Amino acid sequence: MQLIETENVGDLLGLLEILEDVGKSVDIATLDDSLDEERTTLLNLLEDGKSLGFINVEKGDVTLTPLGKEFEKSDVNMKKEILKRQLTKVEPFVSLIALLRNKENMEINKEDLYDFINENFPSDNNESTFRMITNWGRYSRLIDYDVDRDQLFLRE
Repeated sequence: MQLIETENVGDLLGLLEILEDVGKSVDIATLDDSLDEERTTLLNLLEDGKSLGFINVEKGDVTLTPLGKEFEKSDVNMKKEILKRQLTKVEPFVSLIALLRNKENMEINKEDLYDFINENFPSDNNESTFRMITNWGRYSRLIDYDVDRDQLFLRE
């Protein structure tokens, strides 16, 4: 299962807006020129968009899926609902949701969340994974993070 790599939701939203504005398939090289992102960032965005079901990538061309088109035509609240639904199908959210559902009050402290990340999705930058989880989770209203208590909790 693909792990979401892009730290900021806005990066993916920008890519989807470009694809919607163009209205047809776009060559990856053209996207690379217009997004002003590092190539690795673009490739991560493309993988994340595919994993979430918003885009197709075939033979170097990128197109919106029917779900991606629906997402783009939706108001902000519906976008959050669609994204929330899609996040429940990808990592690290699949594993995190299962963990939170087994916790009292469906919450976890920051230290235990770091342990979860390190055990299940180790990388050179666990802080980046933490920020990705909180950014995407908060935006979609799937999870929330209480900064004062350093607690992450599932919103259902």
